[in-house]
Order: sequence, then structure tokens, then C-alpha cells
Amino acid sequence: MTDAGTPTWWYTMAPAVLTFLTTNDFTGKTVIPFMTNGGWPGHVIKDMKDKCKGAAFAHEMQIQFDSMGKDHLETSEDVITEWIGQINTDINK
Repeated sequence: MTDAGTPTWWYTMAPAVLTFLTTNDFTGKTVIPFMTNGGWPGHVIKDMKDKCKGAAFAHEMQIQFDSMGKDHLETSEDVITEWIGQINTDINK
């Protein structure tokens, strides 16, 4: 499995992540797409999936912070911890 994460930049992924995803071959790999946002998720996960040609996807996640540009986490830590636990379970099968 490969993690691919990014903050939301104008409703899509950060340019550096776009470059990474379009210059690597994900054929036969499982990608775990995740993103952070301040209340406007846009189409980040869809865009990431479009760029990872040939990949399978699992455990996609959106982690939201407050919309005022501060560091208050809106997605509960319990949800994030559970997500990480599910990934670990799949990896250790």
C-alpha cells in the first residue's frame, strides 16, 4: 500500500503532489488517498484517483480543520485513530 496525502489547494491537490502522482507508476499498487481541508474539500480525492492510473484504492479519508484558518481539528481524533487502525489491520493481514 502507498499513502498519498495532500492539503486542499483551490479545490484540488497541492502542485507537488500532482507532480508526484503523474510521474510515478501505480499499476498494481493500492493507494490510500487522504486530504486535509478547512471546510472546502473540492474534488481532491477524485483528482488523486484520476492521476494514479492502474491503482486500486482503499481507506480514502478527508480530515477537516476549522474554516477560519486556525488549527482546530473538526474531524475527531477518534475517527482518525480508527482510520489508521483499519489501515494497519489491512497491512498486517
